[in-house]
Amino acid sequence: MESLPQMVFREPDGRRKGLIMLFLSFICLLIWVYTAVVLNASDFFVFFAIGLGFSGVAESLPPDRRRSAGTLRMLAVGTFVVFLGVLASVPELLLA
Repeated sequence: MESLPQMVFREPDGRRKGLIMLFLSFICLLIWVYTAVVLNASDFFVFFAIGLGFSGVAESLPPDRRRSAGTLRMLAVGTFVVFLGVLASVPELLLA
């Protein structure tokens, strides 16, 4: 079993996985813009777009940039943790 620092600060998985995550981030941004402008809905998808964007950039880095990739992975996880915290404490802010 790997320890947490070894798992977070491992080499990036490669451009293919990074591009998939960046594409999903772009899709989430488009959905967020559509729901915000047309439907006047909440900011639910912006958290997913930011988290997937951080993760996608982390996986797209060269193999020797382990520390930068780990920092971006921690930012992605932090974004999702903040999302869950806001969802648990003030759900009407995101689900309105």
